[in-house]
Amino acid sequence: MRLRIHEDGIRNEVEAGIQRTLTACLQCSKCGGGCAHTEEFDLTPRQVIESLLDCQDDQVLDSRTIWLCGQNCSGCQIICPVGLPLNEIMAVLRVEADKRGIEPKYQQPSLIYHKFNHCAKHRREGEASESMDGREA
Repeated sequence: MRLRIHEDGIRNEVEAGIQRTLTACLQCSKCGGGCAHTEEFDLTPRQVIESLLDCQDDQVLDSRTIWLCGQNCSGCQIICPVGLPLNEIMAVLRVEADKRGIEPKYQQPSLIYHKFNHCAKHRREGEASESMDGREA
């Protein structure tokens, strides 16, 4: 698939926010392939990047993915061959959507997503209490 890259749109805000260019994305699909939560998304992380490069801002900002992806997870960043900070990309997109008055497009994420958030929260709390006790994580 050949990408059409435009210079306008929210791509500039995203690139400024992450201090990297989105054209670094290899479109390899490892980010979506390695994600255990893709059933929650309407766009894969790769499709979000592709849509940003194609200047399809409305499609990206109206997606469920930007509200669900990148919260308490870094699996896609770890397996990304070029190390794109997908958590930061999604955070910038959430801020941009909020500026435009766009609200999340879901009533409530599924139980799978809540379990994931719950586990991530307790993992962080455990790390914090271990470091406070003087033990190493």
